[in-house]
Amino acid sequence: MPKVVREDIDNLNSVLTVTIEKDDYASRFDSELSKYRKQAHMKGFRKGKTPASVLKKMYGRGVLADVINDLLQKELYDYLSKEDIKILGQPLPSDSQAPIDFDVRELQEYVFKFDLGLAPEFEVQGIDKSSTYRKLQVEITDEMVEEDLKAARQRHGERLLVEEDIQENDILKLSARELENGQPKEGGVESEFSLLVRSIANEPARKELLSKKKGDTLSLDLFELESDKDEKYIRRYFLNLDEDDQREVGREYEVAINEVSRIEPAELNQEFFDKYFGPGQVSNEEEARAKVREYMEKHYGAQAEGLLYRDIQEGLMEKNALELPEAFLKRWMKAANENVSDEIIEREFPEFVKNLQWSLIRSKLARQFDIKVEKEELLENFKDRVRNYFGGGGMGNMPDMEGLITNTAQRLMEDEKQREQAFEEILADKLYHAIVEVVSVEPDQLPLEAFEAEVAKAREAVQAKQAALSGGEEEE
Repeated sequence: MPKVVREDIDNLNSVLTVTIEKDDYASRFDSELSKYRKQAHMKGFRKGKTPASVLKKMYGRGVLADVINDLLQKELYDYLSKEDIKILGQPLPSDSQAPIDFDVRELQEYVFKFDLGLAPEFEVQGIDKSSTYRKLQVEITDEMVEEDLKAARQRHGERLLVEEDIQENDILKLSARELENGQPKEGGVESEFSLLVRSIANEPARKELLSKKKGDTLSLDLFELESDKDEKYIRRYFLNLDEDDQREVGREYEVAINEVSRIEPAELNQEFFDKYFGPGQVSNEEEARAKVREYMEKHYGAQAEGLLYRDIQEGLMEKNALELPEAFLKRWMKAANENVSDEIIEREFPEFVKNLQWSLIRSKLARQFDIKVEKEELLENFKDRVRNYFGGGGMGNMPDMEGLITNTAQRLMEDEKQREQAFEEILADKLYHAIVEVVSVEPDQLPLEAFEAEVAKAREAVQAKQAALSGGEEEE
């Protein structure tokens, strides 16, 4: 049988030499070639009677290469598994590997050399009570609860058409006619558009509109109404001009108020409670406010745990700086991405190393805490996804709803990419809860504005990383 010899270059790099002798593969080569003979139907020979010499000449090199490669791969990975060698990436042919000539005229011994990048041996530091992390928490005030409930009432309110006055939250349907020297311009632009009063940044214009009513007209510079909208937006959505319409337009317009609509907030009654919270969940205002507070605590709590998990991850990576076989890893990245330039690999390598470092730490901790992800947990994860898609429990009265959810989840699980994503989610969640049990977590309550600033900072960091990676892909 083939012989494998390991030579350690250092604690992160090894070379495996696999020797395959003639006796290891000759019989299998003959067997595979005979299969071709049985199926071959070549001109001048009856089916199955093609001479072996002809088959060898036509197919021998390919058959021999396949036989040797299959034997090589099996021997290589059986050895890695048996010896429990933790490698990074995949084995790479050594630079010293001699060219292989699969000569079928005289079967011979083959020697293959592979470079291995080894995972470093380490014990995770920082998993004890001496490691302290800050868990940000939002201070849920009565004002926040009231504002959220008010917004919910607004969303479930009734749309009314108003004749006499205009308020900040009203939506106006307007028609605009281009002016020139204070008079309607001949051939000028005419358009219709809608506008939320409180979105108007121009203070004089907003005050003038608030003093008007349906049917009134006034002169406005449409390009100054909203401070965050550029000229392209105004031309497209206020003037209804196509992108290829490059005509010059003025800034002054006669604007007529054609309609004023207002949302009358829903009353705090059982009909609203059932719509917003679900049938039978809330029966009075006190319970409504308590349920809103519960929702908000859950929402901001999930974000707080995400921030804490990020901080723990960064803390563990700082305390567990790992030495890696960088030269090997760059070769492996190049081999796995043949069309990527060396410049891009160099640029993306630090982020690759960071991700690999966390992957090694995470795997070590998963074994340390004996964390496993069972098939039943994957199924529940997919069922939760389906429930969320259907709007939570809102369709619970449908016949055999649970059966529909289960069948849909099982179909989704057949997608390998989605299954891997669900596995990673469950593993990360289990790992997070295992870690917070053994480290010290100190609550730090913040006002909402400060908390949201922390969330935004974390989101921007993720977006910057994604932008850097996508930038690299565009240069390929």
